[in-house]
Amino acid sequence: MKRKCYAKINLSLDSLYRRPDGYHEIDTIMARINLFDELIINKNDSGKFSYSSNNDNIGDLEDNLIYKVWHMLRDRTDNPGLDVKLIKNIPIAAGLAGGSTDAAEMIKGLNELWDLRLSSQEMMDIGARLGADIPFFFTDTPARARGIGEIISPFDNNLDMKILLINDGTHISSAEVYRNLKDYGHIDNGLIVKKLEYGDHSAIFYFENVMEDVVTDLYPHLLDIKGDFLDNGAEVTLISGSGASIFGIFVDDETYNLAYENLKDKYDFVKKVELV
Repeated sequence: MKRKCYAKINLSLDSLYRRPDGYHEIDTIMARINLFDELIINKNDSGKFSYSSNNDNIGDLEDNLIYKVWHMLRDRTDNPGLDVKLIKNIPIAAGLAGGSTDAAEMIKGLNELWDLRLSSQEMMDIGARLGADIPFFFTDTPARARGIGEIISPFDNNLDMKILLINDGTHISSAEVYRNLKDYGHIDNGLIVKKLEYGDHSAIFYFENVMEDVVTDLYPHLLDIKGDFLDNGAEVTLISGSGASIFGIFVDDETYNLAYENLKDKYDFVKKVELV
């Protein structure tokens, strides 16, 4: 079995307040993009979990969300033996939810492979136990996410956006960003959703990420990437999630293509992406 694990970007992200449990109540708009990891899952007769990847920087197996999914679900089948290979294309620790999307596709894959007959809601609940971004990946459309990210409201986006994504290889700890995060609660994500549903181009000028101040204070060199986007004609440029990936939104193909040509050799990772 082979599954595509699509990355996401945050078109808007607000932090409302710090909860008694220590988490931040957030309000964000997320959309998948056509950048994806590949997850290859096959049964084996050993009863054990075998894992390989093209990337050696994933960390300890016990901390890997793919392994945690297997560990949570292994008692639901008579033979839990698996050979799993992850082909990693999404930058790590980059604000693109690479680990979360891999985990979501692992849940979907095992549901099919082991005929577990889990509903979408049951799979979302399993995902939420492992990470706040994971439930989003059980939707087929962009979505507004609230709570700590587990309260999902899907919607249909009707605005075409030309998006260029840059990652310079900086690894950012989400925990560090959240520790330094101030609460805002001022972004009208409800209005943004309505504008996206109507295909209203002005929606992009309401996009905002309240984590940007923290991220750029900790890693000021990322402001250079935002500056490069604006110098090359982007109408809007934002850090995705807690970073370090940054995207720019362009209006016309000529400016978009020229920006790509100007920037493609300047940073580790420069890619044209589309919403899916």
